[in-house]
Order: sequence, then structure tokens, then C-alpha cells
Amino acid sequence: MVDCANARGREVTLSDVDSSGGDMTSNAEYIILVVGSYGAYFRLTKDEVDRRFPCIIVYTPDPVPEEDTISFVRKMKEELDLPVLAIAESSPRSVKNFSLFVAGGCDIKWLGLRPSDVVALKMHPRCMRPMNSKDFKLAQRLLEKDAVVKQRPEWVEELKKMVETRSKVEVEALAPLGRSFLSNVYFPDKMVAQDWI
Repeated sequence: MVDCANARGREVTLSDVDSSGGDMTSNAEYIILVVGSYGAYFRLTKDEVDRRFPCIIVYTPDPVPEEDTISFVRKMKEELDLPVLAIAESSPRSVKNFSLFVAGGCDIKWLGLRPSDVVALKMHPRCMRPMNSKDFKLAQRLLEKDAVVKQRPEWVEELKKMVETRSKVEVEALAPLGRSFLSNVYFPDKMVAQDWI
């Protein structure tokens, strides 16, 4: 058994958990899936958001989540009966990654960062990066052909906003609003409002 609550100060890897065997138990109420943004993962864990909002924080690197990661998150979701809320940059690649999790049997909700957040927070245009042709083509393909995305109207609307602005925004772009803005303002506000799609 791996006691993640007592593993503070060190990361618990997938191999640590897989080798331990046994059933999963937790007092958490959510699984927070951080996709491709180590900076966001670091800030959330350093500021111990799991103490304020009982959650398990899982990090998976970009560009494509591995099957083992998808299976593990799905297993946690099923065994612990917890919702999975995803945090990633506002980009077509993130939406594609979310789609891969859902297609792999792990239904997730998109917590952020979303284009509508960028507008609501009045983020400076310098925080945005232009989408390249590959990003734009991926966004179009997701809108036209991805069955998972097409079943989620809110995801479609957010993707359309990306296409309209032709921009993407990293989670780290929240830092100019305050070093701990992500963990002390953005994340708590989202959790209290249950603002995920």
C-alpha cells in the first residue's frame, strides 16, 4: 500500500502505486488531472490545495497521455467513485488529450484553463500565443470529426473561441496575476462555483 497523504515532499509515481497492489481508498472528493503543465502541478502541490479541497492531484506530461496513465486515472475514478477535473493550457492539444481520456473510458470535466476564463480574467494579450497551422488544423479536426468533442457542446464553444482568436494560453500565464493566483484564487473560485464543463 502507498500512503499518498504521508508522502508530502515527494512525488508518488505510477510504478509506486502499481507495485503496491490492493484496493484504493481515499478521503478525497475529486481527482485533479493536470495535463502537460508541470508548473501548474508544482504550484497546486506546493500551495497544498489538497488540504483546502480534498483532492488527489495527478500530473501527466504532454503531448499525449500514455495508455497506462489513462487506465490508472480511470481505475481511480471507478474505485474511488470520484469526478475527474482537468487542468491544462487553453489549446487544441489539451482538448485532444481530454478526448483521449474520455475515449479510454475515463470521463473527465474541463476545469480550466479555458478561453472563456481568459476573457473573464481580462488577461493581457501578451499572455496569449498564436496558434500555428498545426494547432488550427487540429482544432478544425476536433470540431468536425472528434465524436467525444461533438458530444460536449461546451467544449465545442470553447474550441470555437480558440479558432476565432487563433490563440492558446498556458496555465503559467496566470502567474502575472499573482505568484499563487492559480492555487489561491483561480482554483478555489472554480471549485466553489463548480465551474467545470
